[in-house]
Amino acid sequence: MRIILVRHGLSEANISKFYSLEDTILHESGFSVLNNTRRNLEKYDIDEVYVSELKRSQQTAERLGYTDYIIDSRINELDFGEFKGKFFDDIRASEIEFFEKQKNDLFSLRYPGGESINDVIKRTSEFFEEKSRDNKNILCISHGMAIKSSLFWLLKDKENWERFWLENGSITVFRIEEDRRIIESVNLL
Repeated sequence: MRIILVRHGLSEANISKFYSLEDTILHESGFSVLNNTRRNLEKYDIDEVYVSELKRSQQTAERLGYTDYIIDSRINELDFGEFKGKFFDDIRASEIEFFEKQKNDLFSLRYPGGESINDVIKRTSEFFEEKSRDNKNILCISHGMAIKSSLFWLLKDKENWERFWLENGSITVFRIEEDRRIIESVNLL
């Protein structure tokens, strides 16, 4: 079985550099990447499609030709709480104390009114653990932090968190064989 993960297409928030809201939509400048993603997905026999609750992941699924999907909040993006809808640079300038604390407590520190990275790792791990027992090839259209967190479901290695980056529209594939979890590809465009 395979778990195939796609980061949603380029969104308005990605371009404008603000913390996304739930209803942030895709930007047309990223559609060509999604066309390539669609072609790359043709080689996989997909049994089920899961998307997050957020509009940009659902739009990505539809852009990729999947209209019959299951919404699961466990693959949502990290909840940035009070930072949602605000520009990165403005928050970095006004919330200096938060970002100083984050340097020393990257995984446990919760965003004000939101989640911590550990929270995302926990919920995505629960999702992948459950789905890995189903013996189906699944496609999950999700978000950068959620997909990055899934890598730690396999690797159990938080020390290399900063070394992973996932492009919009990229594909990451895990193969599950009996009790073995294998990373087949990461950030494929």
